[in-house]
Amino acid sequence: MSKEPRSVIVKTMVVDRNPIDVYVFFSNIKNWESGGSLKNIKRENDGFWHADTPFGSAKIRLRHDEEHGIMDHDFIGGGGEWTVFCRVTPNERGSTVSWTFIRPETLSVKQFENQLKNFDKEIEGWKTTILS
Repeated sequence: MSKEPRSVIVKTMVVDRNPIDVYVFFSNIKNWESGGSLKNIKRENDGFWHADTPFGSAKIRLRHDEEHGIMDHDFIGGGGEWTVFCRVTPNERGSTVSWTFIRPETLSVKQFENQLKNFDKEIEGWKTTILS
């Protein structure tokens, strides 16, 4: 029997930078520290990046496709494990970045929403860094 779809949170960032520059920025996970939530990001030999988050230690593995602007990544930490679907899309002379988060089965709706409550602040940090 198939399961019901889980709740979803979608976040976006519109920035006055070309998609290639934005893609290059996000493809270096170390740059994600400029969002303010992830700290001490280090690449490990297991193919993952390891980071400290407000919810404890996390592992991140990027699964990207530059030609199509795909920046999907697997995130393990904070009581959950999920794939974040991320796209860098051309938008006139700038770019739109979108993140689609599907709630992991291991998190309640409230826990899931709590995990992402500061994501808008991260977006502002990234936007400031990309524009500087």
